[in-house]
Amino acid sequence: MGGVSRCPAIRIYRGIYLITLTQVKPILSKILGYRSFSVFIILVGLVVAFWIITPGHMFISGPVINLFLEMYTPMIAIVTVAMALLLISGEFDLSVGSTYALTALVTAILYTNYGVNPAIAILAGLALGGFLGFINGIIVTKLRVSSLIVTLGTMWAFRGIALLLTLGYETPYYPAETSPIFVNFFCGRIGAFPIPVQFLWLIVVAILLWILLEHTKFGNWIFATGSNKESARMMGINTDRVKIICFIMVGFLAAFAGIITATRIHIAAPWTAQTMNLEAIAGAVVGGTLLSGGVGSILGAVLGALSIRVLYIGLTMMGLSPYYFMIATGILLIMAVAFNIIVRRRVLRRL
Repeated sequence: MGGVSRCPAIRIYRGIYLITLTQVKPILSKILGYRSFSVFIILVGLVVAFWIITPGHMFISGPVINLFLEMYTPMIAIVTVAMALLLISGEFDLSVGSTYALTALVTAILYTNYGVNPAIAILAGLALGGFLGFINGIIVTKLRVSSLIVTLGTMWAFRGIALLLTLGYETPYYPAETSPIFVNFFCGRIGAFPIPVQFLWLIVVAILLWILLEHTKFGNWIFATGSNKESARMMGINTDRVKIICFIMVGFLAAFAGIITATRIHIAAPWTAQTMNLEAIAGAVVGGTLLSGGVGSILGAVLGALSIRVLYIGLTMMGLSPYYFMIATGILLIMAVAFNIIVRRRVLRRL
């Protein structure tokens, strides 16, 4: 699932040479493969280390594995793979946490306060997530404003709307009372060794985005847009449309993750997921996605997100303060960025 830039190798437009990375695709594929493999080694290393040092070697046990597969991990990983897609296109979204909270809250309010059918409430929440992403994309592409500034603003705006709707209080959400099928659909269990449906949703989303990114024309356009937007435009790619669609997918999947969480814990809170944006970006970067765009993979993003959650659970089981998790995540992120820079320099030397 390693991602590489895949534009036509060399084209001439009005006498200008447009050189992309296809001519070095074998080199990039090999190096990016090493990058995803290195993240996998980090993940395995963290699991083994915490298994050794946690009391009673409890890290690899049924309850902990269940906690890892069922709780917050699948949700942050779903948002991370969506964020990776957007980062590859050359943009990022700081408002995902606020979108996550607001869409779940709207879904819960429609069902609990107004008696709307849960299916319609869920569809409304998903549609709202896509619309919020569309707002970000339109402002970024049409007004030519940095996505950092735009999504920083919408992060505060969306969060403020969520707080205004409830005055800061939680909203109960019990769709199981009328439609238990939705609970089983979003957060049930499957198999002899009951696997949480949330984790299966992560697998489904990751596979679909991998197919989109690696085996469709639109995936080529995402890589081209993030690699060199002007060259992509000269080759006939509507880069604005590509970025808007990526923003919509991020908003939609943030809403999807938020609704699953609200269904599982039976409440929607306006203050939830306040650090999700940074966790999603960190997971994607640890997984090998470049903040400058044009390089990344879905597999790497999943592994990066899982590595960060393993780090959190492991440190928590050791009885350490959450502050240590922040320190460790920061160190891991800096190491990943440094590694990406080293890899990129080696690639450029081989051109």
